[in-house]
Amino acid sequence: MITIKLYQRLEAKDKSTGYIYVSFYVNREKVHFSTKVLCDAKHWNATKMRISMADKNASDKNLVMEKTLSRINEVIVKYRLRNKLLTKAGFMKSYNRPDDFENFYAFCDDYKKQVSKRVELVTLNTHNTVLEKLKVFSSDLHFEDITLEFVADFYNHLRKKIKNNENTAYKNMSVLRKYVKAACKAGYIDVNPFDEFHILRTKANYSYLEESELQLLLKIYKAGNLDVKLYQTLQLFLFMCFGSQHVGDARKMKIEQFSNVSFTYYREKLRNRKPEPIVVPLSKSMRTILNDIVGTRKQGFVFDALPADQTMNRYLKTIAEQAGIKKHITHKTGRHTFATFFLSKIPDLNTLRDIMGHSDIRETLIYAHVLEQSKQRGIKCFDVFKV
Repeated sequence: MITIKLYQRLEAKDKSTGYIYVSFYVNREKVHFSTKVLCDAKHWNATKMRISMADKNASDKNLVMEKTLSRINEVIVKYRLRNKLLTKAGFMKSYNRPDDFENFYAFCDDYKKQVSKRVELVTLNTHNTVLEKLKVFSSDLHFEDITLEFVADFYNHLRKKIKNNENTAYKNMSVLRKYVKAACKAGYIDVNPFDEFHILRTKANYSYLEESELQLLLKIYKAGNLDVKLYQTLQLFLFMCFGSQHVGDARKMKIEQFSNVSFTYYREKLRNRKPEPIVVPLSKSMRTILNDIVGTRKQGFVFDALPADQTMNRYLKTIAEQAGIKKHITHKTGRHTFATFFLSKIPDLNTLRDIMGHSDIRETLIYAHVLEQSKQRGIKCFDVFKV
């Protein structure tokens, strides 16, 4: 049981007035600080720890002291209910910190509302998924709980308990870091644990088709022996291989977005951050695929009544087996194939970034290994000289 006392400390020069201080012990450490309430010594009742009504502002001053005591008890009870050791340093941090939110998750909900207009829906969905993982790990997370040790434990939880791969765990920790940084900026967390906690991002492990493998798929496509569902799936996949789109963007494309030389679209993922259109030159291969799909139609969606993405990914597995391709391919493979093949022929990351619609060059850099291959081929050109 913690006993809290209020006492008056008289001014050094003028003994007739003084500020009211609060004093108590926490884990054998003395805590004392001013309530910032000033009153005459003759109005202070030390026994009742109140200011007498002879002071014309007594009601307001007593109310301030009551709120101070209430705040102190809130902090003490919060630690006791959570069965957490309360120290002097821990108390002062909790007492002086803004108390607008019940816990860290309440802060996160408020912060999401603030940034929702400038953050993409798919990004917010990802954040929600990460926060749900965090709630499973710690259902009642408070600001003072977020330490270097906690962050490290959560990362281990992602890797060992949930079995997230390194890249997924890295992305999850990056989301948490955003919210912790925001809480630090708002004054709810004193020390950002991510200043000391670093995760090296592993190189992206993505699948793409070599030129010879893409030719195998084209051979099956031209033969026309696939059933309708598989054929539609292959059409969409080739559409992405030659057009660079993400599957969600490819599904929504309309015939009117195509001209004789290019097509224009807006990336759904970046509709808030990157509202300008993406213009992609139209290759002969892309034009042929497009004509096969739309026929004589002049308007409307390019693709109609496609199966779900997961279903088509299963179909792609079947198609790959028929083509003799041993790689595990999904719709993402189509977009990656475009980027890898383009960069192998035109080693220009900035141009590729524009075509892919990346908001950050770091997204494009996952294909940088292709430049290394081009570099090696370029150096071998000098082997023709006999020194």
